[in-house]
Amino acid sequence: MRLTINLDDDLYAMARSHAIASKTSISKAVGDLLRRRAPAATGPLPNTPGFHPLSGFPISQSTGRTITTEDLQRAMEDDLARPLEIMGLSPDRIEETLK
Repeated sequence: MRLTINLDDDLYAMARSHAIASKTSISKAVGDLLRRRAPAATGPLPNTPGFHPLSGFPISQSTGRTITTEDLQRAMEDDLARPLEIMGLSPDRIEETLK
């Protein structure tokens, strides 16, 4: 069914973000978002992530673990070190290169 609607800017941004994230049309994204907001006859789906109300991006459930600055630094160093490992550099040489 075809229908023309006018959305407030924030709702359009949410629908557009959801459409981009799910690689679909804005029409399908609006339908998806409406279905998620409507109460389901069988109740909510288990392990279904919610969506951020403004961006429309999925929100996953927290594990309760706080990510620290050190965790981020270690992850960034791992991302830099992995290609060097693949190239066959020794751990000492990798450490020297990353300094």
